[in-house]
Amino acid sequence: MGSLVGSELLKIRSTRLWWALLIGAVVWTALSAGITAATAGMEAGFGGEMAPGVESPELLRTVYSAGFSGGYVFALILGVTGMTGEYRYLTITPSFLVAPRRYPVVVAKLVAHLGTGLVYGVVCAAAAVAAGLPVVLIKGGEPGLLADGVPRAVLMSVLAVALWTLIGIGIGTLVRNQIAAIMVGVLLAFLIEPLLSVLFNYLEWDAAKFLPSSASQALLSPYDVGFAMLEWWAGGLVLVAYALVFAAIGVLFSVRRDVT
Repeated sequence: MGSLVGSELLKIRSTRLWWALLIGAVVWTALSAGITAATAGMEAGFGGEMAPGVESPELLRTVYSAGFSGGYVFALILGVTGMTGEYRYLTITPSFLVAPRRYPVVVAKLVAHLGTGLVYGVVCAAAAVAAGLPVVLIKGGEPGLLADGVPRAVLMSVLAVALWTLIGIGIGTLVRNQIAAIMVGVLLAFLIEPLLSVLFNYLEWDAAKFLPSSASQALLSPYDVGFAMLEWWAGGLVLVAYALVFAAIGVLFSVRRDVT
C-alpha cells in the first residue's frame, strides 16, 4: 500500500496542475480574508445592519478560517482531475495491471489526495492569517489568534479543504469526462447548493444545514449566514459522511467499471 500511495503522490507532483490550483487557492484565500477583515464594522446589505467589528470572535473566525472558502473548490477540482485524468490519459490501466486487485489502487489514490488536500488546507490557512491579520491590526483590532473558537476554526478549515478532495474523487468517478466533471463540481459548489438552500428556506424545510457547504461552514463556526446551522461538531460529522460516501463511490465504481 505504501508503494501505491507513493505512486499516486508522484502522479500528482508530476504535473503542473497541483501547484497551479494551489496558487489560485492562495490568491482567492488572501482576497477573501483581506476583504472580510476590511469590511468589518461596515453596513451590511440594505437592512442597515452592521457587520461584526474586528473585536468580534465571530468575525475573527471568519477571517482566519477563510482558507476554506478560498481553497475548497480548488481542492475539489484537484480530486476531480485526479480521477478523470486517469481515464482521459489511460494511466489507470497500468496502475490496475501492476496491482493484484483494483481497490488498493483506488484507496491509495484517496489517501494521496487526502494528504495533498491537507497541504492545500495548511497553506490556505497560513495565507488567510497572513492576509487577514495586518488588516485587523490596521483597523485597530487585536490579533485574536487565540480568541474564542479561532484556533479550532483554523484547524477545521484545514480538515474541511482536505475532505473536499474526496468529494472531488467521487464526482470524477461518476462523471469520467474531465471538463464535464469539473463543471459539475463547480456548479454544485457555486450554484446548485445555494439554489437548494434558497428553495429549502422558501419551503420552510430545515434541510439546508445538511448540504456539504453548509456543513463545512458550520464546522468553522462563522457568524450568522441567514439560516440555522448545525453545531460545529455536527457539521464536521456531516462533512465526513459526505466524504466517506463519495470515497465509497470512487472505490465501488472503479473496481467494477471497464476502463478500456
